[in-house]
Amino acid sequence: MPSQLLASDDEAGQPTVKPQPNTTTAKANQSMRLPKNRGTGFEEYFADPPMTPDEAAEEKTHIYASDIPFETRIQSCIQRFRARRRLHNDKARYFNEYLFLGGIDTSPNAFGGHHHGDLRHLTPSERRDATATDTVHSDPNTSDRFYSAGDENWSVDFTGVLAGFLSTSLVSLTSGIRHDMEVAVDVVENFLRYVRQHDVCPEYEDDVDKALALCADVRHEWFSLEKVRASFPGSFHEAATQLFSPSGKTAWDCPSVSLLRHLDYEAVFFTVCALLGETEALTAGKGGNIVTRVFDCTLEVVSVQLPDADLSQRFRSLAIDHVQHHPTPVGKALFKPTTIEEGWLDAAVDLPDRGTVSWLYFEHSILSNLKPGMKMALTVAQLNTGVRFVKTWHNLVPTFYTFLPQVLMKHYKMPRRIERPAPSVQDPDAEEKQHVREAQEG
Repeated sequence: MPSQLLASDDEAGQPTVKPQPNTTTAKANQSMRLPKNRGTGFEEYFADPPMTPDEAAEEKTHIYASDIPFETRIQSCIQRFRARRRLHNDKARYFNEYLFLGGIDTSPNAFGGHHHGDLRHLTPSERRDATATDTVHSDPNTSDRFYSAGDENWSVDFTGVLAGFLSTSLVSLTSGIRHDMEVAVDVVENFLRYVRQHDVCPEYEDDVDKALALCADVRHEWFSLEKVRASFPGSFHEAATQLFSPSGKTAWDCPSVSLLRHLDYEAVFFTVCALLGETEALTAGKGGNIVTRVFDCTLEVVSVQLPDADLSQRFRSLAIDHVQHHPTPVGKALFKPTTIEEGWLDAAVDLPDRGTVSWLYFEHSILSNLKPGMKMALTVAQLNTGVRFVKTWHNLVPTFYTFLPQVLMKHYKMPRRIERPAPSVQDPDAEEKQHVREAQEG
């Protein structure tokens, strides 16, 4: 066994002793780290190394056996996934938020700190268990950070949790930056593929596949949603708003119509009415069209009716005073009343034509990107001739929008009794006096 001390001579010629690094501890620490040349595990063509027959048998018969409760299996899966991936900075933050919405506690254990030297004699499996921080709470009294904790109030839904993560938390975590949102989707998609590859929960295989399909669909829908928001609600609604119901200063506190320069409002509005057969609006003219109702509503897209070839040709060939205008062809979008859950108790809204399908005119560029299932919160105005137009839009959400009550518990703290007297008119310095007494007693 080599000595851990090395001898050398100092300036006076006296031999001195210098400590040699503990190679055993260093090797043990290095064995616990991922190889530097392995990457993060999120590269485009990354693949996990093949398992040995013993490792595969251990997963099938011990770690992910069908007789083991799902909660235990998914905990083991998350721990092993973390060990095989480099989740740093934003990636770890996205993954922790996704797990939190799914009812898994990822908060660090205040008493779970371990030194690498204490773990070097453990097997990799024992080491993961000793350093694990992800926990599924089945007892409602275990943690107060989960909405209605307890098995009877929760169900396994990979697709629903992913949809809720993409709908609410992801936007606030990334500020809507497209690149960061893509990174978050890649992290969750990587985890779902790991679950699928290692056969963690075959009883939920279809649900995992649906969640993976959602990861692919969301990238395309984000692009469509961005294009809709960039031009929504369109020149027809802008023209009608400026002609019949100009928005006040307070209306600009929320997303509204982006004013287009050099837009002839009368030409745009009455051209669309003429080509779409709104004869009453044409007959009434500008002075006879009066706004009779303005209401807030939340609508869900049912279907889209694009302008046909004949109508599109009539729009393209339109000339006013022998000047070609080439307005954008206009079609219809059919809606039904709905709600967008956000965790707030909204006041009852008088929805028009409840139970029936209503419709609004939109330009072809908007209709081509609207998908059945998208929802929007609008302020709609109605003329005495029956024509409706969007005065202001407040929210526009994708088809997969899902609100999870768990998001309300992110910053929740259980109320506790405070014995300290509160300041009052009779004793405004009560709190300071209490601090002084506590300091003197301490």
